[in-house]
Amino acid sequence: MLRRRTVLGAALLPVLADPARATPPDLAFAVIREGRQIGTHLVRFRQEGELLRARSEVRITVRIAGFTVYRYTHDTEEAWRGNRLVALDSRLDDNGHKGACEARAEGNGLRLRSTAGEWLMPMNAAPLTWWRAASLLADLPLFDPEEGRPVEPRLERRAEGGGQRVTLIGGEGAEVLYNASGRWVGFSTTGEDGIRVTYRPA
Repeated sequence: MLRRRTVLGAALLPVLADPARATPPDLAFAVIREGRQIGTHLVRFRQEGELLRARSEVRITVRIAGFTVYRYTHDTEEAWRGNRLVALDSRLDDNGHKGACEARAEGNGLRLRSTAGEWLMPMNAAPLTWWRAASLLADLPLFDPEEGRPVEPRLERRAEGGGQRVTLIGGEGAEVLYNASGRWVGFSTTGEDGIRVTYRPA
């Protein structure tokens, strides 16, 4: 219901603050559908020496007339050394559909191994995990950590309220909002059932 199928090209915008240079404050969102909270999306950060670790946890449950009709969980752990992703582990349960993705820095590349296959991506590849604005600012190779496969993003950006709104074109589409410092502050997409889902800071 809520999986995003996006055909994503990138353009360069004025650089927002890169949260990989310091430990960012944790992020917490309520996931809203038809005016009701159906879940949460949390991102927790910690510094381990020169590595910045980011753990994302998504929990979504849709109930109708007291019955659970949809359940989604997605856990992702990222490790960044400066502007390079050195490791990522992702586990997905999309209403019973299981997925896994592992990414590891390998020489001058990034090796993806997932339930969808295996790829060797360029060393500057980044995941679509939304919290890191710098990943969407330049023409970087991107991959979807839900399915563990490369994607070719088509992005539109415009200034808004001192920050940036990034619109992903294709599939159900999505809009990602960042404030002037590059902090992730909002998100919206359309579920497979055609109903809009939005994030509200918690």
